[in-house]
Amino acid sequence: MLVFTPFSSPHPVRSARSRDRRRAVRSLLAAGAVSALALSAYAAPSFASDGSQPVAGATGADGTGADGTGAGASVRLDPRHEEGGAVPQNFVGLSLEWSLVERYMGPNARPAFANLLKNLGTGVLRIGGSSQDLMPFVPDATNTNEVVTPDDLALIRSTLDATNAGDADTARPAWGVVLGTAMSPPSDRRPFVSPDHAHTFVTQGVAPAFSGKAARYVAGIELGNETDLSYGASRYGAYLDDLRTYSARGVTGPFPVIAPNTSEDILPWQTIAAGPTRYFWNWPQILDVFAPGAKTRAGAFGAYASDHFYPLARTCNGKPYRCATIPALLSDEHMQSLDYQVYEHAEEAARHGLGYRLEETNTAAGRGADGVSNVAASATYALDMMFNAACPQPPQAPSANTACGTGAIGVNLHNAEVRAFFSPEEGNGYYNAVDYDPSPAMGAPTAAPEYYALLLFSKFAQGTSGLRPVAVSTDDPTAGNQVKAWRVEGSAAERRLFLINKSDRPVTLTVDAPGSSALVDRMTPYDPTGAGKTLDAAQVRIDGRQVAADGTWPGFDATQEQIKGDRLTMTLGAGEASVIAIHQHDD
Repeated sequence: MLVFTPFSSPHPVRSARSRDRRRAVRSLLAAGAVSALALSAYAAPSFASDGSQPVAGATGADGTGADGTGAGASVRLDPRHEEGGAVPQNFVGLSLEWSLVERYMGPNARPAFANLLKNLGTGVLRIGGSSQDLMPFVPDATNTNEVVTPDDLALIRSTLDATNAGDADTARPAWGVVLGTAMSPPSDRRPFVSPDHAHTFVTQGVAPAFSGKAARYVAGIELGNETDLSYGASRYGAYLDDLRTYSARGVTGPFPVIAPNTSEDILPWQTIAAGPTRYFWNWPQILDVFAPGAKTRAGAFGAYASDHFYPLARTCNGKPYRCATIPALLSDEHMQSLDYQVYEHAEEAARHGLGYRLEETNTAAGRGADGVSNVAASATYALDMMFNAACPQPPQAPSANTACGTGAIGVNLHNAEVRAFFSPEEGNGYYNAVDYDPSPAMGAPTAAPEYYALLLFSKFAQGTSGLRPVAVSTDDPTAGNQVKAWRVEGSAAERRLFLINKSDRPVTLTVDAPGSSALVDRMTPYDPTGAGKTLDAAQVRIDGRQVAADGTWPGFDATQEQIKGDRLTMTLGAGEASVIAIHQHDD
């Protein structure tokens, strides 16, 4: 998402179910039933006046803060089996602009990029973004970063072949790909957009590149990008007509199709609940049009509806809620907006027999914000965000989803150029999880802070069951309430507890857990300057290790911690996350 233009959503036809849900939420808001939970101010950590450098947060030798203080909290890891949600395989993903295919998957970049994908095990790669509505597919054109050609599709196919080596006989490959095609009202900037153009893209681009068994790589053809912006209020009816046309097998078949790829303005969830805003409350009608055909053409990755979300933006536009700062990024207030959107739209998708994927997301719209999107805080946010996407806790109904029965089947962290399409030499978007080489060599991409969140989640959460949020008890409301805890079941006997410290100071926790020892992996801010930065540190490490220059990962190196009297005491540094694994058979 690169541009936010608020407008009044048209809602020419709104389902009774949508109206009833909005009225119920408005009634709760009017009665103050959720005000204590969702409307209270976020107790922000202590930051310097410029919002960038924590005042406190260095860890002392005794595990407390540099000033000798440390927040205390406690959490319980129940070894017994608990009913909970499943975190699907292929949950993690990356999203790239079409204008950057050569930068990530050209001959010099491909080996390292394939290694970065393989480190994550399984996932979905999305090629799209706003560039998909600006770049025509021209079968016989010279390949440049302003046009999509068969050469681009060949580069994507070669990258997936390298990543999926050894998966030739599996029903679902380790990595799939979403390929975005233009669908928007034609304009002077994009005169080429038409069903014929989409058909040519599929028949002369996708089909030859992904023929035979490689057809299963294609998770879907994505129809337009942020159609709520490209069509807007005045052309909603035209959007529904185009959705019917482009979804037809005769235009985009035989491959699966993905829609609606909508975005939402950056607003508190209460404002969205009161509506109308963009196409948020039009999902019932949109999916009425889209779902029947999508389900008949489901591929290896299933049929699903897609959505976009950004908590902040690079520019405030006179709206403080949009402004990108580390405290805002890590606040409960902005995570509640994610929870609200994912819960509402995942529920609607499920009612239509579809999965739900957050197919484009990151820290701040507009290519990220320097000092927020490209520092350790972005990894801290991304890790907690993935759990909230998999198991949203709706702020309007706090206990409605504690068993994680509703949630996304995956997320894709978006990557773009720093300023504008077609100018990759200017550098990386601040929010990029994987940085491309902006030099003429177009060499190996490298892991940025958010990549480490993907790495930790993919290793220890992806493909597990028993997902549930875990309550954290604390007597320090200024820091302890910013420790988030999630549990999953890795096997019949293994329980894993994720602890995420979103505050700017160390937190000492007591973990009630049976057994004699636990394995602990840590994702930690790393300041290469030695200045002691934490949330605003430029780099991240896991178990003290970093991804190599060729994209390979040396492996996790958990420490064994002793559990004494069924209790494990540990300190999480500012912005640090840990995974605690215990092995215990059910009683």
